[in-house]
Amino acid sequence: MSRATVSRVISGRGYVAEEARARVLKAIDELGFVPNAMARGLKTQRSGLVALLVPEIINSFYTTLARGTEDAANSNGRHLIIGNTDERPDKEKVYAELMVASRVEGIVVASSGNSAKPLRLLIDRQVPTVLVDRKVPGVNADVVRGDSFGGALMLTEHLIGIGHRNIALINGHPDTSAATDREAGYREAMRRAGIEVEDQRLSSGTWFIEDAELRVNRMLDSKVPVTAIFGANNFMAIGALRALRNRGLSVPDDVAVVSFDDVEVAADIFPFLTVMSQPAYSMGKLAMSLLLERIEGKYTGEPRELVLTPRLTIRKSCGASLQADLTLASSNAAATTHQPAEEP
Repeated sequence: MSRATVSRVISGRGYVAEEARARVLKAIDELGFVPNAMARGLKTQRSGLVALLVPEIINSFYTTLARGTEDAANSNGRHLIIGNTDERPDKEKVYAELMVASRVEGIVVASSGNSAKPLRLLIDRQVPTVLVDRKVPGVNADVVRGDSFGGALMLTEHLIGIGHRNIALINGHPDTSAATDREAGYREAMRRAGIEVEDQRLSSGTWFIEDAELRVNRMLDSKVPVTAIFGANNFMAIGALRALRNRGLSVPDDVAVVSFDDVEVAADIFPFLTVMSQPAYSMGKLAMSLLLERIEGKYTGEPRELVLTPRLTIRKSCGASLQADLTLASSNAAATTHQPAEEP
């Protein structure tokens, strides 16, 4: 059997008689043959591989984003490689170099910081790149992100609207655009309400749970008055919940807690967590769609930026639901009190 026939069967391109196809497939199965994608890529200049770099794969937000990215890649005949950078620029740089060496056709990146240095090789080699969730100065690429400023503004205004004034922001790393945008939204909401922002109620650090828990404990030890905590992502909120519970403080009776980004089991955590949720799956899917348009030459214009609107989901942890329950109960009691007695 000719090499051309075998090649057509493996690639799925070109006509092959059914009898010949069956013989080739049987031989492949018996020999355990695996096609050399790298060698095929050298000839076709297409590896069929695309990549995704995320800072915290254990975070359900990025897990969901990765699923959207993978589904979009697979439905367009590509396979996805995922790298987890642990919020470390040095690890991001190593992964970027590995992806270039692996001849990926393009890469989606949720960067670990605000520097273009870790991605310099991608830029120099003109590897199609799309930024997701976080912007990076100096990287001239398409961006798909949530409205961190608007979401933080709305979430802070919600807390203010139900009576909170001493609102703490437990933020992530200040070198990430998500952190700076969410702090800006928080500050703007406080400014509009005429509430002074005090530095003692602002805390920045890593985006990891343990660090957030440590920082909340320090804040509480300082005795600064806090009636509500705004976790800048789900890990920040979980860290806050741990710190409060270890001190025997009740949520929301003693301190309210809200989160930017939903937690996979947010509705199962007690008290149910109030969140500003982002469409993580859609974010990943759209990022891959933009990348494929670049790879396939369907779009060659200026960088595009898609900003997705988050959604406020109010649950028990902010106290609003309890407040609404009390209001309803009072209304019902009043209605009962004024209701005329039935005729005998």
